[in-house]
Amino acid sequence: KIASEAVAAAKIYDRKREESQIITEISGMNRCESSVSLTDSSSLLSDESSVEIKQSASNALESCSIRTECLPKKEVHQAQVSMYRRSIIISATLAFICQMLATPHLLQSAGVTETHLFEDFLDKHIRPNLEHGWDRLNASVSMTSMAYSANEEKRPGYKIAKKGAGAKYPIVMVPGYITSKLELWSGEQCGRKYFRQSLWGSLSGAHTFFTDLDCWMKHLQLDPITGSDPPNIRVRAAQSGFEAADYFMSTFWVWAKLIENFADVGYDASSMTLMSYDWRLAFPILEERDGFLTKLRFTIEALHKSRGEKVVLVAHSMGSSLVLYFFAWVTRDVHESGGGGGSDWVEKHIHSFVSLAGTFLGTAKSTPALLSGEMKDTVSLLGPIGTVTERYFGRKRRKDLANTWGSVWSMLPKGGDAIWGAGADITQNDECLSPDISPLHYKEPSPIISFTDSPSASDHPQTEHNHHTSLVSDGSSKTIHLGTQHFQQIIHNFSSKANRSIDSVIDFLEHWGNGYGPSLSAAKLHSFRKKDEVTSDLWHDPTATPLPDAPSLKMYCLYGFGIPTERAYYYKKNCGESTEQDGGDCDNATLHDPPFTIDVSINDASRNIKKGVLFADGDGSVPVLSTGYMCVDGWSKKSNGLNPSGIEIITREYRDRQEFQVDDPMRGGPGSGHHVDILGNVNTMEDVLKIVTDFELDTVSTHIESDILNIAGRIQTHPLGGLTAS
Repeated sequence: KIASEAVAAAKIYDRKREESQIITEISGMNRCESSVSLTDSSSLLSDESSVEIKQSASNALESCSIRTECLPKKEVHQAQVSMYRRSIIISATLAFICQMLATPHLLQSAGVTETHLFEDFLDKHIRPNLEHGWDRLNASVSMTSMAYSANEEKRPGYKIAKKGAGAKYPIVMVPGYITSKLELWSGEQCGRKYFRQSLWGSLSGAHTFFTDLDCWMKHLQLDPITGSDPPNIRVRAAQSGFEAADYFMSTFWVWAKLIENFADVGYDASSMTLMSYDWRLAFPILEERDGFLTKLRFTIEALHKSRGEKVVLVAHSMGSSLVLYFFAWVTRDVHESGGGGGSDWVEKHIHSFVSLAGTFLGTAKSTPALLSGEMKDTVSLLGPIGTVTERYFGRKRRKDLANTWGSVWSMLPKGGDAIWGAGADITQNDECLSPDISPLHYKEPSPIISFTDSPSASDHPQTEHNHHTSLVSDGSSKTIHLGTQHFQQIIHNFSSKANRSIDSVIDFLEHWGNGYGPSLSAAKLHSFRKKDEVTSDLWHDPTATPLPDAPSLKMYCLYGFGIPTERAYYYKKNCGESTEQDGGDCDNATLHDPPFTIDVSINDASRNIKKGVLFADGDGSVPVLSTGYMCVDGWSKKSNGLNPSGIEIITREYRDRQEFQVDDPMRGGPGSGHHVDILGNVNTMEDVLKIVTDFELDTVSTHIESDILNIAGRIQTHPLGGLTAS
């Protein structure tokens, strides 16, 4: 059925493409955008096929929609149309590929030994066609890129260049989480055939993931104790210049559009660079293993000297957090684990710091990633694709992998209960954002994790807890140290209370450490509690580490909003599928690994809760609480000491305005405020171009449309108190 849906969707696209003759006139592709709709396309098929494809799109839309009545009707329609098309293409295609490539592994797990016939079938008929399909997809992406390049009048870089803008300040770009390609330089026997091939960020990496998952996992995970390379394995960030992060998987643009717009105003490889890095590593290990911070320092100094102008740092997502860590490192003495650049280094070398969707206060979704290997994207997977994903690359594998990546710990929510515990971005006066279970006037912090089967959970008062819970492996990989009484007690204590704030969640993660306890490298490298002295384990936290002494520096906080974004979660104990299907008492069962999972049965549209995930305003990945709070409040108050030299902070928000694009069907269009799409948002690109060229800079001033100012005010008046002096 899924394969037939994929074929039907392909027929729709191919037939419409032929009728419109898009291929023959690439530069005119955008003219067809308004005329192509799912309803029109479905009329090309038989009535039966049309109904089937509409129903498939409807089901896909239902699985990802959240409170669309809170948005203007026009925006809702545009979002729905985009969701229809993208959901059909992505869901059907991925389900088909996953099922085909994962079937041999599933058969072996089920005890079927004669899988070689199916493997032969895949080798002879499926994989060649997939490779051919990838080639065609790459060709279509090249055509899309050509279309964007050909339509120069649409590019903001071309427009402001015509007005007289030109390259001025040299640019250093710092990518975000997962967007730099990772290459294998040495490995175990199974991985030696992948020497210098990308294990992440390319089609070859995807092929390895689907065909040799165990080998892929072995080489992508880090040593949990050292936080660095496992023995005999070296995976490094690709050092291929702009190509290291211009596209992800060869088809998904990341920095490509911004780079081309920089070129429009006169930039080239001599005046701008992109600093790729191994995004898995905790920030201290980036310097210890790869010398990344030192390379970044010398690159900036070289550009400053060769171009005669200070540098503009442009960072995206986690890259913004990395830049703040770099500021703390480069201005500290060597004996303080710093770079020894001097307290005035930033003032001497950096003109502006542009943060695009910066994760300044972390992300809520890093919490379930460490607890259970889950997030909205995984719990929303339904039917065959969800089943295959869970059995092939299940929660335990994802959790174990994430806990070895120090970067995930660096994106845990920062500021603690004083900021996240206020629940200020959850409880709103707007009728579209109804109160959560912890109203603002409560003295207890708002939870980020709520257990629905806890003895103290109000919704389940009849549940009793077993004090002798134990853990077993689900068989997908070897059990680590979860079977000891010590960790059983830690898990019991954590899950026995209904509501857990971010402070208590981080405390649990530090003691549990995915079975390694405090020995886990990431737990040792990150502190989330303020101290009398700002030590290096706090440099990742802007609520504890002041900005540098750089009075002439300008900071720009540019981010999208208006998209439901993960903010809190409902959990239950994980007793395995058999116990749940039998309706058995979870407390009388043996907990599986992970010991608890998101409770997808919890839904409440009035409180923005869907499949156990509570949503707040953000860019789809990072809440506005993280992208905006420090910019509009935390760094604007002299009393807290976090901006000692009075650096000017300019905040600009971009409301999400998605629209379907024929020549870029997987993305949200030129007005999208999505976390990655912001790099191609025409208004964002125009603002960044004005900053780096110093052209019409007076028009790039603070512009706020979201509720972030009211959120900051509610945090300040909450009993927990907000930020205080360092």
